[in-house]
Amino acid sequence: MKEQSKTAMAVLCHPTPGGSGRVAADLAGCLAGEGHEVHLLAVRKPGALREGVLFHPITMRGDPLLQGRPYDLALAARLAELHEQRGVRVVHAHYALPHALSALLADLCVGRGTLRIVTTLHGTDITLVGSDPAYHRVVRLGLQSSTRLTAVSRSLAEETRRIFGEDLEIQVLPNFLPPWRFPPEGGPRRAPVGREPVLVHLSTFRSVKRVRDLVLSIGLVQRETPVSAVLVGEGPDRPSAEALVRTLGLEERVRFVGSLEDPSEVLAGGDLYLFSSRTESFGLGLLEAMSHGLPVAGPRVGGVSEVVGKAGILVPPARPLALAGAVLELLKNPARYEACSRMAFERASRQFSSERVLPGWRKLFAEIAP
Repeated sequence: MKEQSKTAMAVLCHPTPGGSGRVAADLAGCLAGEGHEVHLLAVRKPGALREGVLFHPITMRGDPLLQGRPYDLALAARLAELHEQRGVRVVHAHYALPHALSALLADLCVGRGTLRIVTTLHGTDITLVGSDPAYHRVVRLGLQSSTRLTAVSRSLAEETRRIFGEDLEIQVLPNFLPPWRFPPEGGPRRAPVGREPVLVHLSTFRSVKRVRDLVLSIGLVQRETPVSAVLVGEGPDRPSAEALVRTLGLEERVRFVGSLEDPSEVLAGGDLYLFSSRTESFGLGLLEAMSHGLPVAGPRVGGVSEVVGKAGILVPPARPLALAGAVLELLKNPARYEACSRMAFERASRQFSSERVLPGWRKLFAEIAP
């Protein structure tokens, strides 16, 4: 994709309404808005897509001999078809497993070296799934076979090289918020003095998010000062978190609202963003909260400090008491709360805006142009 030229490209992603799926869809929307022909391939749409993004659902036939539905094979076949039918030669694979490998297989189908494969690493594809000995060799093959590798944080790039080899060249291009994701009336917040603060959490409710720690922290805060909390999302650990809420007698204080394609209304009504992940390579939910001016309280893990900076208080992971202390420090100190709020909005609107990040993507795609 030479400078100022237009190209046909394919974007591969998991259909999550947040995280890597949202990042993939937003970047696809930005590129389509600049006139490129962008095809997005997934099992289903990762939320609403911007005008110009062409969606291709990946369908799979089940067969007892195949031990399930081979999504990676169906994806590779559809990608090869798009090359033959629409001249797609640039492939952007979000999440190494299985997308980098599906792209490699499609490249073998159409003639090795025909496709230019950009693989973006988002976190658990490397730190949890990819590092599993059962997948290590094939993930490394996918990384080595990519034309370019990017990671959403310096921390993730360093971790990837530690796990898969120092020879890997990885460019850091952080997640960003496009203009349509920014709240129209966003800005720094006043401290919630004289009213009950609202804590907000966006989650996939997977074990890595340690939502039980978060609930325990809310319970500890509640002992000191009345708060309420809104937890957004779905996942396997939600029933356990709900059970803990009942055990602690917090049913009137903690509300579970399920998955929301657009959590902006919840974030606009919140006062502080709370999370408790065991690992977090970036944390798109953090960035969305910061765009609303919400200070952050959470563990210092992965790439979180690269995102948060001085926009909140970070503590050691898996320490509910320390996390509760961070929340209380922000809520009981209006000056610090408002300083963190100003920093949150400033970092989100400047450092992680499309104006700041998109030029890096344009340059990368221009450099690998067929």
